[in-house]
Amino acid sequence: MKTKSFFCLAFFILMMAGCHTDNTAEQQVISVPFEHAEVIDMGQFIENIRYIQLQNHPESAFTNIDKMLVFGGNMFMLDKRLEAVFCFDTTGKFRYRIQRVGRGPGEYQELESFWLKPAEKELWLSSFWPSKIMVYNFDGVMLREFKTRWSGNDMVRVGDNTIAVYNTSGCNDGYDSLREGMFLLGEDGGCRGQAKILGDSSMYWSMAMHRCLEETENGALLLSQSDTIFKIDSKGAVTPDIFLDWGSLKFPDDLRRIYFGTPGSEEVFKGNYVTGKDQLVAFGPIRMFEIFIDGHLEFALANLKTRRGSFSTQITCKTASVPLLNPFSKSDRDELIGMYDMSLLIAMKESQSNRKEDEKMNKFFRAMDSLVGSALAQDRPVLWIAKIKQEWLNTTH
Repeated sequence: MKTKSFFCLAFFILMMAGCHTDNTAEQQVISVPFEHAEVIDMGQFIENIRYIQLQNHPESAFTNIDKMLVFGGNMFMLDKRLEAVFCFDTTGKFRYRIQRVGRGPGEYQELESFWLKPAEKELWLSSFWPSKIMVYNFDGVMLREFKTRWSGNDMVRVGDNTIAVYNTSGCNDGYDSLREGMFLLGEDGGCRGQAKILGDSSMYWSMAMHRCLEETENGALLLSQSDTIFKIDSKGAVTPDIFLDWGSLKFPDDLRRIYFGTPGSEEVFKGNYVTGKDQLVAFGPIRMFEIFIDGHLEFALANLKTRRGSFSTQITCKTASVPLLNPFSKSDRDELIGMYDMSLLIAMKESQSNRKEDEKMNKFFRAMDSLVGSALAQDRPVLWIAKIKQEWLNTTH
């Protein structure tokens, strides 16, 4: 009954000042139940896997990529820990690095998000503090900046002169405030109102907060913590896209009001239930993201066409030369992208001594060892890039 009651809550959306939806139309929200799987086979969705070695350059070293956007031969990567954006071309060649931590013009203390304006070939960076937006061209040259009254943890464009913002801490500039959730900004930084989604006030703090907004052709998707993924159209209207049914792994209602820094945090992380969601990637009827269960990371995939979902610590594809890792981005050429960082490459290298002789696996291991050896010699990560099959791009639910 708890799941059913919570599902009903997700249907109702209260919109204010520029965020609106048609409440008179009855909306049918797809509910997708999730089950654990030993492995998730990505081979049904992708083909033509290739690998890119990122160039070893004195300015190219990053710690952890939180968000990646690919357009027009450029790969833009945000590292929140370093407060920097890196640009490589799609062959892996390093182009430039934007890192201007400070308090002066063109500088920032916290860099939280970025998005692209492809037609104008502009890169927009969002500073959480001080609250402002900085605009660069695709060559890394700063064009302008302007202040905003509100900040956000993730931002995407959803239409002309409209930006969707996800805020996890509540923003207040002394004159007005916004609660946790999604709101809209104009490209001049002015607030256009907030979508107050009922039931969307659960454990924001439990996530690394890398990326919960996914830009789509006609707007964006929002991976909320209320077990509902929402659609945001190009005019800012918000409607449910899919309800995620975790069954016994559903986050308990009586823990939803435990906030960041409270003594109750230990209760949450030791529980066998989904405590957070992150890194949304979507195409056609497919929604993919990371979830945290009992303190560890799993990969989740929802298929709106079959109305089934699965989660696992492993993904596979028969055409891959090395084990696949979770995709965390997609390109403007309808490709999924994942990354082998240095710690994973070292772990793969160490696995050599633990292998058992298996004639069928020798070819696989030789290909993996070649890639790992080259990456470690260059001391730079490797990307895997796979074309999404056209049949899935054309499939709707």
